[in-house]
Amino acid sequence: MSYFEEMTQKARAAMSTAAEKARGVADSAKISAAIIAEKRELDRNYRAIGQWYACEHTDVPEAIADVIAAVRASQEKIAELQASREAAESAEAAVIEEGKACPVCGKISDTRFCPHCGAPME
Repeated sequence: MSYFEEMTQKARAAMSTAAEKARGVADSAKISAAIIAEKRELDRNYRAIGQWYACEHTDVPEAIADVIAAVRASQEKIAELQASREAAESAEAAVIEEGKACPVCGKISDTRFCPHCGAPME
C-alpha cells in the first residue's frame, strides 16, 4: 500500500470518528432540549395546580398558610394597582377634555402654542 493510500484511509477513519462524535453530541443536545421542554411543562402544571388550590381552598394546611397569604396579598395589591391605573386613565381623559394634546410631545394645553415644546397647537 502506498503512502497516499495509507493517509487517505487514516483521513477517512478520522472523519468517520468525528462524524460519529458529532452525531452523539447532536443526540445529546436533542435529549437535553427535550428534558428542558418537559421541565417547563412540569412547572406549568405545578403552577396550575397551585393556582387551583389557592383559589378553591379556604382552609389550608399550616405548612403553606404563609404562601397562600402571600398569594392573596399579591392579588389584593394587583386589584389596588388596577383600580389606581383606571383612576389615572379617567383623570387623564378628563384633562384631555379641558385642553388639546400637542401633536409633537402629547402634553395637554389650552394655548395656541405648546408650553413644553413650542409646537403650534392645532
